[in-house]
Amino acid sequence: MRIWMQKILTFHWSATFLLMGVFSALGAAASFNLFMTLSANFRFLSEHGLMAVMEGALIQLGELLANGYFALAMYIGFKACERTLVEKLLAK
Repeated sequence: MRIWMQKILTFHWSATFLLMGVFSALGAAASFNLFMTLSANFRFLSEHGLMAVMEGALIQLGELLANGYFALAMYIGFKACERTLVEKLLAK
């Protein structure tokens, strides 16, 4: 997987720049309002307890945590593209 990512990131600077934009957009979409939704979920669980669990609050919490990890993965992809572009810029 690492070699595959290196080939994609070092293919051409414009492709890396476009990929960086994709990672940025997906990360922003995944993290949009994530904190507010998580706090509302925790508040719902703490106020309603077992009824909230029966209504699917734990499932929603798992989905929100997965969304957070997806946003983190997109940030890591963005930073990888940024590093590659900076290295190419400074190498010449």
